[in-house]
Amino acid sequence: MYKNSYGGGGQGQFGGGGSSDIRLLSGEYDDFESLKSRIIVASGAGGSDSKDQGGPGGSLKGYNSTQNKGKGGTQTFGGIGIENGKFGKGGGENRTIGLEQYHLGTSGGGSGYFGGGTSDDYGSGGGSCYISGHEGCVSVIKESKMDNISFKTQGDISIHYSGFKFERTVIDDGKHEMKSPNGTFEIGHLGNGFVRITTIFDISEISCNFIPYYSIMHYFVFHIFLSSLIY
Repeated sequence: MYKNSYGGGGQGQFGGGGSSDIRLLSGEYDDFESLKSRIIVASGAGGSDSKDQGGPGGSLKGYNSTQNKGKGGTQTFGGIGIENGKFGKGGGENRTIGLEQYHLGTSGGGSGYFGGGTSDDYGSGGGSCYISGHEGCVSVIKESKMDNISFKTQGDISIHYSGFKFERTVIDDGKHEMKSPNGTFEIGHLGNGFVRITTIFDISEISCNFIPYYSIMHYFVFHIFLSSLIY
């Protein structure tokens, strides 16, 4: 895999899992201004390698690989490894698998708010999650640049600079049970990530006093499912 996986999963002979997100600005996945506009991010798992299993996608912090070689991403830093994770991307290299150079390959870090780090011949770390308004999350400031990312230090630092926020949020990471696309329950999620958006109640039954632009985020449930281990 020579390029980052969809959603910023780190490259490598066993690529890292991509993340799923909801953002305010469109653009290519790794466009920095678009990445900054993310108000929900669900993390991906780190890739496994010959000597170690990758870490599942985490909540506020991504999980390390089984042997702690590849570190998980956090709210303010990418996971540490041979190639560190970055804002919105898992760490990785484009060295590929081959019979005579198998030992040269790496796994890829999981993507997320900050991606996990990769480690030579060992599993990589998972990415971290972010929800604007969720306790423990740390929001970037609008003035951040790709090479100089800064974070909110005043007020509620969990709230995105846009002002959009969510209430009564829950993050289930890749080590916990969650509902799968087919309606069954699983620990983490293997395969492609997905997002489900459902209404809490029938908006058509709201009285005429309802103001539709007022904090519309209160009236939807966003289900974003995190990756477990990638084999």
